[in-house]
This record gives sequence, structure tokens and C-alpha cells, in this order.
Amino acid sequence: MTGPAGNGLANRGRRLIRCVMKNLAAIAVTSLLFALPAFAQGATEKLTIASGDKTHTINVELADTPDEIAKGLTGRATLAADHGMLLDMRALPQAAPLTMRGVQVELDLLFLAPDGKIVAIVQHARAGSLRPLDPGLRSVAIVEIPGGQAAALGIKPGDKAEHRILGHAG
Repeated sequence: MTGPAGNGLANRGRRLIRCVMKNLAAIAVTSLLFALPAFAQGATEKLTIASGDKTHTINVELADTPDEIAKGLTGRATLAADHGMLLDMRALPQAAPLTMRGVQVELDLLFLAPDGKIVAIVQHARAGSLRPLDPGLRSVAIVEIPGGQAAALGIKPGDKAEHRILGHAG
């Protein structure tokens, strides 16, 4: 169509396309904002684990207040193989078993003695489980890593973790 009527139709089409594109952009931005907490990650520090003749380095976020420990990895949709969280359990006034409430990924939990020795491991803790995760030992720290990583790396009780909160270079 040509002439004034054709131009009006073309203008309406362009306005409609602009409106649809603005709405799609708004939806994309909103989706990203809601997704970011699932991928949020704080500053990381190096934690090393000596296992036999191998040394493994894990980039850990440190949770050293009761609120940070309670939150843990809640809401995380993913956790990279070389990342985790170090919970300084000395920040709690009394021993409190952990659960997987709100955690969306399977985890392995490494329970540490004051000297960094791994005294127990809970493997493949199920995402969302309310079952208490407590080996019956008062640990000074717990390292949370992706489920299956302890076995994949050959980490076992008796191995030794090093990090500054344990009084070791980390």
C-alpha cells in the first residue's frame, strides 16, 4: 500500500515492534535480577587439603558469623567443582547440626578438628533435606563442597586442611 494510508500502517507496525521489544527487554532484565541470588558468590579465599601425595586447592567463601553459617549455601543453584564454603563453627555459642534446608545442590561436608584434620565426611548430602548432618563430633569448622567431590579427589578422614582460621597458612 502506498500513500498516506500505507505510511500510517507502517508507523503503527513500527510502534508495535518497539513496544514488544521494550516488553521483552523488561522481562529479560527482571528474570536476570531474580536469577542473580542463585549465582551470588562472596569473596573467596584459598583452602588447601593435603591428601596422600596430592594437594587440592578449593576456593572457599568464609561464613564466620551465626547468620552467615545459618545461610550457608542456601539458594545457590550451582557450585563449581573447585569452590565451596568454610563454616567457622566456633562462631556458634553451642553445637548445632546443619541441614540442607534451602540448599539447591548436593554437597559433601568435611568436618575439621582444630588442627585441620578431617575427622568425618558426609557425602552426597541431598539438596533440600531436613535430616540433621552431624557426625556426633564437635568440629571447629566444616567445609562444604559439591556432592561427589570428596570421592573424586580421594579426600578421606585423616587428610589435613589448611586455612588461616585454623592457624595455618592458607
